[in-house]
Formats: sequence, structure tokens, C-alpha cells
Amino acid sequence: MRSLYILAPLLLLLSDLPSTIAKQPPKNAILLSQVQTLTLRGNGAKTTHRRLPAVPQLKCLSSSKICDLHDIDVLRCTNQGSGYDDEDTQWSCTANLPPTLKLGSTDVICEGYSSSEDPYVLKGSCGVEYRLALTKEGERRYPDIASGRSNNWFGEDHDTRRKSNISGYLFAIIFVAVFAWIVYSACMAQDRNRRLGGARRGGGGGGGWGGGGGGDGPGGWQPWNDPPPPYPGTKP
Repeated sequence: MRSLYILAPLLLLLSDLPSTIAKQPPKNAILLSQVQTLTLRGNGAKTTHRRLPAVPQLKCLSSSKICDLHDIDVLRCTNQGSGYDDEDTQWSCTANLPPTLKLGSTDVICEGYSSSEDPYVLKGSCGVEYRLALTKEGERRYPDIASGRSNNWFGEDHDTRRKSNISGYLFAIIFVAVFAWIVYSACMAQDRNRRLGGARRGGGGGGGWGGGGGGDGPGGWQPWNDPPPPYPGTKP
């Protein structure tokens, strides 16, 4: 009986062991809320991956003219606390940049361990998408870029906008040319019909009442060709 009392708690403990083990995350799964700092590297360094392909740890989203001015070697992000929930971690990122550039917005993106909704993320899978902008000094040093407004943080390139504008102008010119050709063709057709109509109305007008040459057709007077009025001293 004593052994039964000893085995009962042991069996209860063993029955809870699988659920306890199941609750333990894998060793390479972490919560971002428990991470205080992230260090990301450039020069083609890739993230670790499990479900998704590896991506660069650092990716510039500004225009190519801005991104080509400087490649960030190391970017460090510090945990600034959570937002709307515990795992909505807010980050503050810094990097060494030349005086012509400043760091814009940054987005930390990590791979969920088992799914995109998993609060646990794969260790080493985080990358940062960032944007660069010109400082006042940068605008003076690169006036061509500054005048093209290609230093915006949304990666909009002035060359792309210019090509789009040229395409719009060409379309407008073609549209106006086609419309003018249609109007011109309609006017020419109307004028041609007017000339042809006048020729038909003037045809077949010869003849008369003269003595030699006929033109009135056989059979004497026709309904549309009344005889001349009677002359004085003659009987009708």
C-alpha cells in the first residue's frame, strides 16, 4: 500500500511531462521581446532561414542613386519596448554614415519559426530594410540628385518619373494627332460630297425651244415643258 502512495505522484508527474516538453520552444526559436539588441551586417551577409529563403541582412529601399552613395557596413538596433502587444517590438537603429547622408525609417523583419503568425522567430533570421536621405550638405554636394527629389524615403526615382512623364506626353500627342486626322477626314468627305451633289444638279440642262436642235425628246410637249403662250393675232 505504501508503494502505491509513492507511485501515484510519480505517475502523475510523468503524465504531465509530455505537455511540459511540448511547451518548450526549440533552442533556435526566440521571442523578439526578449532580445535587447540586434546587429546586422552589410556586404552581402545573409540571414539564417528555415521555412523561407535567406535574404540580405541589410536592404536599402531608397532610390538607386541614394543607395549607391554608401553601403552600410554594420547597423545596430536597440529594443525600445513593445507597441500594441508584447511581441510588437519597437526598434531604434543607428549606423555610421557620411555627413552627406542620414538614416530614415527602418523596418526589422524576421522569419516566424513555425508560421508567419508564430510569436517565436528563428534565431539569426532578422534583417532590416532601411531608407537613406540627403542631409543639407548632401544636397549641396549632389545637386543633381537633390533637384530630382530622388532623396525621398520611399525609393521613388526621378528617372522613373521622367520616363513616365515622357510616355504620357507621347500618348497625348498621338491622341491629338489621331483626333485631328479624324476631323480632317470628316471635313474632306463633307466637301467632296458637296461638290458631287452640285454636279448632279447641273446636269442635263440643254435643249430649249429652238428650231433645229431637239433636246426636248420625242413626243412634243412634255408635262414639264409647257408650250409658249399664244401671240397676238393668232388663235390658240
